[in-house]
This record gives sequence, structure tokens and C-alpha cells, in this order.
Amino acid sequence: MMKKVFKAISVIFGIALCFWIYVVNKEEVLQPTLDETPVSQLLTQTQNPDTPVSLQLGSATKILNKKETVDDESNDKSDYIVECKLNHITDYENLSNADIIDSFETSNSQNKQLAHALYSELTGEESRLDKLLKFNQRFPGNPIALEQMLGLCTEVKDHPSCNQELVQQAISVDGQNAAMWFAIASFYASKDDPEKIKHAFRQIISAPLYQESFADYIELYIDSLQGRPNEDFSTNALSALGVVAAQPSFFNIISKLCTEKPEVDEEFSLLCLSLGETMESRGKTNITQMIGSAYQEYIFELEGNDAAVQELEKKRKQNNVPISLFNQATNLALFDQRLFRSWLNNVRNLGEHEAAQLIVEEAITLSKNPFYQPCP
Repeated sequence: MMKKVFKAISVIFGIALCFWIYVVNKEEVLQPTLDETPVSQLLTQTQNPDTPVSLQLGSATKILNKKETVDDESNDKSDYIVECKLNHITDYENLSNADIIDSFETSNSQNKQLAHALYSELTGEESRLDKLLKFNQRFPGNPIALEQMLGLCTEVKDHPSCNQELVQQAISVDGQNAAMWFAIASFYASKDDPEKIKHAFRQIISAPLYQESFADYIELYIDSLQGRPNEDFSTNALSALGVVAAQPSFFNIISKLCTEKPEVDEEFSLLCLSLGETMESRGKTNITQMIGSAYQEYIFELEGNDAAVQELEKKRKQNNVPISLFNQATNLALFDQRLFRSWLNNVRNLGEHEAAQLIVEEAITLSKNPFYQPCP
């Protein structure tokens, strides 16, 4: 059963980041609906920010040089979306984005320092956690940095800064946010502290907010690069999607917990079920919602509740967005900064699923205007 849940979790990582995978290898992604995207290549493919964009596109470059055919569902003229060629996006001739971000180490800007801590290349013995701790000492109280540090502490358990003081700082800064409490729960899980884990789960379930950082990571990367000579939004946005897709995620430790403890601890069973319901109903990213659904499915199968399992399956199949239209819309957004930022805001405030619906609708509306010409 645990293998089944982990398999589901590995699949849904691609749903949250399907746009990036589409850029890397479009042929593998064109499937009927957004929630059925196969992503077996995700865990073995990452986008190197130092590699020129034209090389990053790989086989997609060849595909996009040809007249593209799309699924029948998007051939209707009422669904027409302007298509810009991704191979027109080229890397900077001199310093790459990675070089610029590496130079932010001496910047006085908090955002640029945070971008350096999150995205700069690791050299020598300094870890990502060390970079973020150094940032936190200079600019204490940044929720993105604190959430990421707590996650990294699950992998570096004996680090002297991975302590209750860090947890208390996170609570004081963002204690109303379920996403921060999920990071805290992961931290406690790495310490094998059942009572504190249960407390963190209750806080996730009762928190008034569920604000995830996916859109913030992308926006931070793009905004930190603003103002450079010959700046190109398309290049920066494409690079941001690849870099953010490669950021670590820390779901595994809670997933392992919720597929082991419920069999021997009834309270954990109830809490993992409520946790899954909270993630599915209130989480903003597809990955959070689908992992929440997977937690519920495991508990329901453990209980022999076949009706509840079938209801989950039914919900997963409802309100899907055609993947071909979503791909075309997000492709277009790379060449239209206003459309791209609108999508980010909708992901942040409404969630990925509704944001996908809205970007498709807006892209179709824009494409009906004969004077709309976003392509270079």
C-alpha cells in the first residue's frame, strides 16, 4: 500500500509543475487533461540555469519549429490561442542568470539576497541551509526562508541551528499559515516527536490561512533580475520555471508517517485523514491537493471504506482543464508579462487549478483581438 501512495505522490509532482515539463519535452505532456499528465521523466530531468535556453528545450525545439497540431478539443476556432515559438527565446550573450544571481551575495537588497540564498550555485562546503541561515541572520523573519530552512533541517538533523528556536521564529512570523505548520510538522517528524507532530497536524487543520510559496518563488527569481541591461522577460520567466521546478520538496517524511503510523495509532489515523482533507480542499497547488487526496485514500482503504475511495476517484476526474489548451496558454504567457503575472497571482490567491482555467480563458480572449501581437 505504501508503494501505491508513493507512486501517486511521484506522479503528482509533475502536475504542479506540468508547464515546466512541457517546455523540456512537449511530446511527453500532450495528454487529454491536466490531472492525467504522465511525468515519469520529472525525477530524472532538471533544467540547468547555466545552459543556454536553446539547448534546454531539447526535442521541443524541433517540434516547435514545425506547424503544431493539437488535440481535437482545441482545434475549435473558438478555442484558438496565439502561438509564439519558444525557440525564439535565447539566453543572454554575456552573463547568464545564474552568474547574476551568484553576484547578489554582496547586494544590500533583501530580495536579491534571498534569491542568492535560494538559487545560487553551491560551491565548496557551504550548504543551501548555511546560505539561508546566513540570510536569516541578516534579514530575520522572512517566511519563505524560514519554511525552506525547516524543510532542509529534516535532511540535516544534527545541524546546531535546527532547533526549537527556529520553530518558534517560524511560528511568530507565519503561525496562521497551514503551509508553515506543514514545514514544522516535517521538522518534528524528522525528530521523531509524536506529540509535537500531532500538535502541528492540529495547527494545519485549524489554521485560518493556507498560503503556499510556489508563485512567490517564481516571482522572486524574476523580480530579482529586473533592471539588468537588455533585460528579456521571456528568458527570465523560462529560466525561473526551470530553477523553481528543481527546488526541493519535503512531503516525503509526512507521507511516510501517514502510511505507517495509522496502522498502529488510531489518533494518527484520524489526524492524517483530516490533514489530507485540509490539503485537498484548501491547498493552493495541485501537488498539495493530490497528496492530500492520497492520504485520504490510504486511510479509507485501511478502513475498508470503498464508497469513500470511489468518491475520491470521482472528484479527481471532475473539472479537468484540457492540457493542450493549458500548454498553449502558458506558452503564450512567456511572451506576455501581464498574462504571466496574472497567472502567478491567481495561483497564489485561487490555486493552480482555477488559475489554469483562467489563463486559458484569458489567452483565448486575447487571441480574438487581431491587434494582439505578443510574439517577437
